[in-house]
Amino acid sequence: MSTKGIKTANELIQIIKQEISLMEEFRCNEEELRDALKRSDWASLSDHMERMGQIADWIDSTEQRRRALYSALCAEFGADETIPFYQAIMSLPEELRSECAELYRSLKFTTVKIKGVTWSLDSHIRSVSDTMQAVLNELFPYRKGKLYSRHGKARTADTEPLVVNQHL
Repeated sequence: MSTKGIKTANELIQIIKQEISLMEEFRCNEEELRDALKRSDWASLSDHMERMGQIADWIDSTEQRRRALYSALCAEFGADETIPFYQAIMSLPEELRSECAELYRSLKFTTVKIKGVTWSLDSHIRSVSDTMQAVLNELFPYRKGKLYSRHGKARTADTEPLVVNQHL
């Protein structure tokens, strides 16, 4: 492998480290968002959502850079970039190969941790939403199920019914 290939591999290692760091920051922020939601701290929730948007943009640009470096590394030894990562790093010297493999596993593990927090957040939101829907259906039984207009088309329920006392 050429010295350019080793330079590309070192750049790839640095960008993977950066991506892992950003993803860990995203995960921590997502956990704080979940906690703010549970506390009904709407100001904090809004701040966390805005911060997550920024981090997601940074992750996206870092991911694009990582893919470009991976493509360049594959091109160094004449391989197609669609080959598996572990196969692509086989041509690297042992110390670079083991570091790349470890970082790639760490990147995958960080992704799994984010999926876990996202699932937890989704589960909490669905639970609250289902509970609220059940309460509203009991309080306002006329809003249960689908409502239809005179023309047979589905429609949403109107606001609260209004009874007018015309004797006043």
